Amino acid sequence: MSYRFPAFLKTLPRSRVFLLLSTSWFAASVAAQPFATQPTDGERLDYTVTYEWGPFYLEVGDVSFTTASMAYSGNQLWSFEGWGASRNHWNWFYPVNSIYASVADTQLNPINFQRRGREGSHRYDRWYFLKNQQEVTWISSDPDLESGAVKNDLDAPLHDVMTAVHHCRHLPWEDYQPGDTVALHLVLDGEVHSTRLDFRGTKEHMDPTTQSVVKCWEFSPTLIDGTVFKAGDQMRVIVTADNRRLPVFVETELVVGRARIYLSSATVLEATELTAFRKRTALYRDAALD
Repeated sequence: MSYRFPAFLKTLPRSRVFLLLSTSWFAASVAAQPFATQPTDGERLDYTVTYEWGPFYLEVGDVSFTTASMAYSGNQLWSFEGWGASRNHWNWFYPVNSIYASVADTQLNPINFQRRGREGSHRYDRWYFLKNQQEVTWISSDPDLESGAVKNDLDAPLHDVMTAVHHCRHLPWEDYQPGDTVALHLVLDGEVHSTRLDFRGTKEHMDPTTQSVVKCWEFSPTLIDGTVFKAGDQMRVIVTADNRRLPVFVETELVVGRARIYLSSATVLEATELTAFRKRTALYRDAALD
């Protein structure tokens, strides 16, 4: 196994693990129902990203998600941001510091989406425009993707990474039965992907730090083919069975070992606190781009 480990270390940060594994999710037997709950204004969720292989345990990065309600021309909108950064002891090998940001309407339909930051030697700076869901356009200032457009022939909502996260959180999981599947359509890296969520049912989840037990729902997104995933592989996502629908734990098998993400903190910030936090993460990200 030792000869495979360095190759794995090279591919781990390129996976979408750092952004709550980007919910890459084929056909469904159950249509998605209207949302049972709504996002929480001022919410900040902090996560620890780990790599685990047998007795080997390493904390490799941190992820934060923030949510803010905003108004434009008399309409309520949602602003979602996800910030992921590698730990200092990992930066020598593969530094990561990226922000994914989305603006959506009250039905969580995306209007625009931005990906900007650094992942290894790659720099990303992309704006997607999704209000016209029949044709998604984007402007890219990085060399890995040219500006362009893609036709969407699906008669179903299309999501970016951030609205997909909230879409999945706020589905009425209490109305589903184990074995039900829900369709999800995602635009990512200039392509439209049709995937699925498999509902696993209700479970009691124990917090590894507090040992408290919480009633939760578990579902499994089907993954898109990637550097460390095989098409058709699934991850486990566990969310609290309450109005907050907090994602408390994510796990996925990798080529070697597994990646796990643990919720470390859940708070609701005042508007000024949230704005200050986003400014700090933007400065940190921009410094990493130099």
